[in-house]
Amino acid sequence: MPAEPEPPELASLVDYAERSRVGDWSLRSALMRYAQGNPQRVSDVLDIVRRIEFALHPHSRSLVKEGPTLWEALTAGAPPVEPPEPGSTEWVVELLRAMQRLDALADELAAWAQDRTGPRPDDSVDAVVAEVGRRIDELGVPHEERQRPPGRRRG
Repeated sequence: MPAEPEPPELASLVDYAERSRVGDWSLRSALMRYAQGNPQRVSDVLDIVRRIEFALHPHSRSLVKEGPTLWEALTAGAPPVEPPEPGSTEWVVELLRAMQRLDALADELAAWAQDRTGPRPDDSVDAVVAEVGRRIDELGVPHEERQRPPGRRRG
């Protein structure tokens, strides 16, 4: 089993998509409830989640090894480096900043999934998708290449 990043707040952020929130809702489970009326919005959020997971995966060891340094840089509030060198510490910190926006959205979606009497968080979803999508594009995070399932051959 791989080691968890330290500090615990960093480990929690890295686990933003699966971490349990209010009412035991994770981002992914709340998105499934939210998808009932907004499948395209959910698809857009999940596309960003997958892109970030893909981009962060090669840095798993550095998250464990340099966790405190990364967390300090993330929470210091320093302005982002434009554009950070791909794979650099600054680049990883900017990816973590994007994850913070998704983490906050996950809290909002979980609260909505727990109590759906309030308005749907459509505006928040749209804003986060636009902002985070733009930022990870700037960071050079590639789009997922979708492979079509093999079709039947006609005889």
